[in-house]
Amino acid sequence: FIAIALTSCSSDDDNAVQPSSLAEITDFSLTFNNVNESDINYDLGTNITVSVPFGTSLEDIIPNIAISEGATITPASGEQVDFVDGEAKTFTVTAEDGTEKEYTVTVNVRGEVGSGTKLKTYTVVDLFFGTSVKTYSYNEANFVSEISEEIDGTETTVSSFVYDDKNQVIALQVEAKNEETTYTYEDGKIVGAETTIDDNLVFTYEYIYNENGDLAIERRIDHTDDDDLSENKFVYENGNVIEENQYGLVSTAEYDDKNNPFIELYPSAYAAINVGIQSVNQNNPISGTLADDTIPYEYNEDGYPVSASYSYYDGAATVDKTFTYYAE
Repeated sequence: FIAIALTSCSSDDDNAVQPSSLAEITDFSLTFNNVNESDINYDLGTNITVSVPFGTSLEDIIPNIAISEGATITPASGEQVDFVDGEAKTFTVTAEDGTEKEYTVTVNVRGEVGSGTKLKTYTVVDLFFGTSVKTYSYNEANFVSEISEEIDGTETTVSSFVYDDKNQVIALQVEAKNEETTYTYEDGKIVGAETTIDDNLVFTYEYIYNENGDLAIERRIDHTDDDDLSENKFVYENGNVIEENQYGLVSTAEYDDKNNPFIELYPSAYAAINVGIQSVNQNNPISGTLADDTIPYEYNEDGYPVSASYSYYDGAATVDKTFTYYAE
């Protein structure tokens, strides 16, 4: 009887269910605010990489994770986590028997990409100021890489843009003048800049934005003139500068409902500091202090201007503008 009982107990121990040692992630995804699932790319494995569009917030991200039965994971599925662009975060899966397996998750924000609408040349013939022809070249991200300007057919100045790995402008260089402007970013916006000529500091800039994220004030310190401080101020309506106070000279404008050719030259942060009645806007100025009367434009089939003519100073001066574009 004792022998039978011992044999029976030994058999029960052998048939007992052992804790699982499986510690696997079987399915993984992340939920980002205001990002479509189709715009998120995954490379799964022990080292998981995720790429998201430029401008995606990496705060309060919700992981959706399936793991081995009976296992647990830290951070937990559904628990909000923050990521830092390009930095790995560790997720630890613990099996029923205590076995642990670590996974790393790295979120990479892709570089900004331009729309592909490319201004080729911008010509201004001004009775007082002569003829300027600007020619634009572009990089693979569809943002301008060089602007070559010819004045009265003789002088040519080339401005070259330097980009980082997110396709953001970090410097503007004019080789002929040995001039360079470098830009400082915070929270995706340009907040400052410094211009040097022959490695000597010439200008320092500060950029201040309104509650809508539009440039409100550009402050410039001129280090060649006793650190003189000057300001440009901007007032907006429907994405257009309707009033520009440039160093005390106030200009105003009204706009058409067509496409401005300059806004798509640059990444959004750089475009934001290049606003002005005759530069970056949503639309094109048709009246105001710029001209004596309404400015007539001719447009292409895509709604971009190809020409404009007007006078100013009560007819004393005339301006003819032409725009050409690279074929898509």
